[in-house]
Amino acid sequence: MSCERAAKYLNNLKGVISNIKYSPEASEVVDLAKRYVEDTEYYLNSGDCETALVTASYAEGLLDALRMIGKAEFEWKRERRKRVFVGGTFDIVHPGHVELLKEASKLGDVIVVVARDETVKRLKGRGPVVPQEQRRYVVGSLKYVKEAYVGGEDPIETVVKLKPDVIFLGPDQTWDEEELKEELRKRGLEVEVVRMKEKRCIPGGLCSSSLIIKKVLEEFCDGEGY
Repeated sequence: MSCERAAKYLNNLKGVISNIKYSPEASEVVDLAKRYVEDTEYYLNSGDCETALVTASYAEGLLDALRMIGKAEFEWKRERRKRVFVGGTFDIVHPGHVELLKEASKLGDVIVVVARDETVKRLKGRGPVVPQEQRRYVVGSLKYVKEAYVGGEDPIETVVKLKPDVIFLGPDQTWDEEELKEELRKRGLEVEVVRMKEKRCIPGGLCSSSLIIKKVLEEFCDGEGY
């Protein structure tokens, strides 16, 4: 991972060095930054990726300092983060949902689509406890989520409209990865499909909406009320 990061760092620095505009008094500092860039390439080619990252950060710091004091003009190239689609009911948000979204966020900006109330009822034989707009609001407030929407009647069409780069599936979601990719390909969308290998929870956590509902019934539905 450090080698991949160092390589991206190096390419970015080379792009800046080749296009930078600077005042004459900044020449020595720019030359020093160039030498650090050369060092970065040397260490990267030698397989010493950690040192390559260090020298790259030195070059970046020098260039940023020059820009900050008005002695140089340039722009860093920023990579567009991938859009990562996560779909689900998210009825009663629990630690399992948070772990799923946390893992998805490692791949890019997470776009969550919560299932419509009617869709949940059709698929599960019962409606959700929490209405769709509230589910969207709650999951959209989590720090791992960039955007959150209520889905349409056709889940595939919803994906096509949002145009994600990646679809992130939970371990128990029933979509077949290859069938999903093929269906999207038919609609002109090439998407990477990634599945989380196993469920995650916190120690002692209730990581299922059904378990939470069961717990509520056990604790509060004994005839005494709240």
